[in-house]
Amino acid sequence: MKQVHLFLLLLFVAAGAGACVSNKQYNSLKSDYNRLLNDRTTLNDRVNALSTENNGLKRRLQELEKVATDFQTLTAEYESLQQQFGELQALMESYRRDRDREMGSLSVQLQRDRETLQNKEDELAERSRQLEQMQRELAERSRELEQMQREMEQHHKRLTELEAILNKKDSVVNTLRHRVSDALLGFEGKGLTVHVKNGKVYVSMEDKLLFKSGSYSIEPNGTEAIRKLSNVLAQNPDINVVIEGHTDDVAYRSSGELKDNWDLSVKRATTVVRALLSNTAIHPVRITAAGRSEYVPLDTDNTAEARQKNRRTEIILTPKLDELLEVLEY
Repeated sequence: MKQVHLFLLLLFVAAGAGACVSNKQYNSLKSDYNRLLNDRTTLNDRVNALSTENNGLKRRLQELEKVATDFQTLTAEYESLQQQFGELQALMESYRRDRDREMGSLSVQLQRDRETLQNKEDELAERSRQLEQMQRELAERSRELEQMQREMEQHHKRLTELEAILNKKDSVVNTLRHRVSDALLGFEGKGLTVHVKNGKVYVSMEDKLLFKSGSYSIEPNGTEAIRKLSNVLAQNPDINVVIEGHTDDVAYRSSGELKDNWDLSVKRATTVVRALLSNTAIHPVRITAAGRSEYVPLDTDNTAEARQKNRRTEIILTPKLDELLEVLEY
């Protein structure tokens, strides 16, 4: 079960990385998830401790029940002594004249017996008070244990819901990947790749498919690939889309409104966005454009091949996380 939870945690982290929410929201989600796991471990420890304490209280209760039995025995002894005292008084009255000297001794013994009985009565009263206190404590511990069990059941339910949502998300991602791959089958290996990473589908298009060097006008083959991809997105309205433009580390030579690689990467991303939105079935609220310039390279080598890999546009497809957010906010 721990391995399952670890796997779920990895999936959850993957699902949060790069999603359409902010880093702050993602960190909050991750913190809530870790807190749920820590809460569950803490509650298990508290339940075990309370169970141990409960067993101890039961043993103490048995001891006090024995004390109660001793109390009954002492009560019987007390009644017997009271009877003996009455008999002694009768004897003293009958033989008072002959037993004057013995009366002093008997009076002393009687006082000792009374003191012993009083001490035993005081001891039994204290034991009774302790028994009542322990019974109250036992009842309080039982209520706390029941509350902890209810909380554990609630947390387990939330973890089960999270697991189901994450499994559903993985299924949606895999299905989406197959649909995108099928739609773009003719372009794969020709400057276009489709793969799954961090719980999202990445459609990566090299510049040789989309743009000429230094340009942000889409080439005809790139336009056709984007058109086919837009059809898939139109049929899957629960998918959010991030368009990321990436350049190599060669400085861009300004020849107009663009100043550097930042401008070029952003302009290419927004150009792809407009191409996707030519399909009116895609709502603009689903799409985010981002320019990453040269700062997220695939290959850091200082070679022409590495720079060619880094010049790319990535279309990142992410299932919406509304259900996951609702569970975490519950």
